[in-house]
Amino acid sequence: MDELSIFARSGAPSPRRWISHGGHGSATPHRQPTSRFAPPAHPGMVRRMDTHELQLDGSEGEGGGQILRSALTLSLLTGRPFRIEQIRANRSKPGLRPQHLAAVRAAALLGHATVEGDQLGSQTLRFSPTTYEPTDLTLDIGTAGGTALVLHTLHLAIATRALSPIHVRLTGGTFNDHAPSFPFLQETWRSYQEQMGMRLALSMPRAGFYPRGGGQLEAWIEPGQPRPLQLLERGPLCGIKASAGALNLSRSHVAQRLLDQAGVRLAEQGLAELASFAVEDWAGTGQGAAISLTAEFGATQHHGATSTTFVCLGAPGKPAEAVADDAIDELLEFLNQPGAVDAHSADQMLLPLCLAPGVSTFTTPTVTNHLRTNAGTVMAFLDRTIRIRTGSEPGQPATLEIA
Repeated sequence: MDELSIFARSGAPSPRRWISHGGHGSATPHRQPTSRFAPPAHPGMVRRMDTHELQLDGSEGEGGGQILRSALTLSLLTGRPFRIEQIRANRSKPGLRPQHLAAVRAAALLGHATVEGDQLGSQTLRFSPTTYEPTDLTLDIGTAGGTALVLHTLHLAIATRALSPIHVRLTGGTFNDHAPSFPFLQETWRSYQEQMGMRLALSMPRAGFYPRGGGQLEAWIEPGQPRPLQLLERGPLCGIKASAGALNLSRSHVAQRLLDQAGVRLAEQGLAELASFAVEDWAGTGQGAAISLTAEFGATQHHGATSTTFVCLGAPGKPAEAVADDAIDELLEFLNQPGAVDAHSADQMLLPLCLAPGVSTFTTPTVTNHLRTNAGTVMAFLDRTIRIRTGSEPGQPATLEIA
């Protein structure tokens, strides 16, 4: 099924932004040609293929886009169609926004799916996939919408079915207030994915900020199957990487101000000796500034080294020092709390661990409503049990067990 037939079934206009292509160029991983797809990861952990349409309520829990994105991924992996109503009902602008529509259409193209309701603002969607073979994909969101959210939707469905590396190129926002920014993907998300058995490489040829967008995120996704993890304690703090950049701003010293303030704050906490600092040089057409702080933790007897990244973005009228303070405050809050996995990663690790065989367990400082909502969506598709136990005493982390 080609791009035009996918969009024609839903009655939505085809923006014709998707391109399937064969070669990566000299900088991409070597691949062997293949004409078949890999079987689903650990089929015993997935419900048998069921043509009965699953009904989902997009207003449940936190009522945001995560229900939709997880449903798209799981529908591709299980082959089960779904209908979701009240999409993003708890948001100020409910329904499909450009980044959600991009995720829907990307999943539809990948899964040769029949889709109804894939229009901007739609609060109801039907999605029915068929058998698919991962292929290289290129997508322009058309706005500054989060490229990370589209990648999250596609990654598992591609990695667990591919027999050779797949190249995904996304254009849109790479630095977002309400979605993971590129430094988080590169330093933290990618690291956890690799610990779970799914290797990938990422690059950001161009940075994209709101409202202009135009950023580029590229991913080379290797074939892989999720494996379980035991992340009960945090390893020793080994280093803190601080990086900052400013895109097309007249005050070229903004990035240095961000780093100088971070250095002052880290010195106050006795952490200066662990810190390294770097000014980033970004290409792009819009304007923006950002600082990222990555805390690196050593390995323990149960797991390898981990990292946690915090990104804060500049805003008109907000001093660079205040932006750096926000990032430092988030870092220090995490360092002063128990738990191996930060709250954002906890939510993002849940789905792949539910596809891994055996039992996975990890601790996190905070159980967000986002995490609970995602757990409900996963259990609607998969025969897994997710137990969330909050600490019985103050200062104890929450524990998630997937069985």
